[in-house]
Amino acid sequence: MAGAHGAGQGMTWARRSEVPPFSPAPGIEVRPVIGESLMTCWIEMEPGAVVVEHSHVNEQLGVVIEGSVTITAAGETREMLTGDAYVVPSNVVHEGVAGANGVVLVETFVPIREEYAKAWRAVAEGE
Repeated sequence: MAGAHGAGQGMTWARRSEVPPFSPAPGIEVRPVIGESLMTCWIEMEPGAVVVEHSHVNEQLGVVIEGSVTITAAGETREMLTGDAYVVPSNVVHEGVAGANGVVLVETFVPIREEYAKAWRAVAEGE
């Protein structure tokens, strides 16, 4: 598999272990699968890793698949555990902190989060 980016009408097949990660912040690795208008990412965060407060135009849906993360969005804070899900609407300010054992998330962004796609392509093309 050359990458995890679809083209035209073709299918995209991705095996997590074969998608090269990029790191948007210390202790965080992102492995995206990019479609025509959406992006889904496996995101691994080391214990205590922080996604600083930010917002973006993309709607974001996340599912915790291992560990835990504390998310603050629109002034509300919740600890999300394995199996929990959340939706962050467009332009809502949010942040996250990985739990004591770290966290693995699957997050989907609509539309594609272009800064993530660009960062991933730079890594993928450098291999």
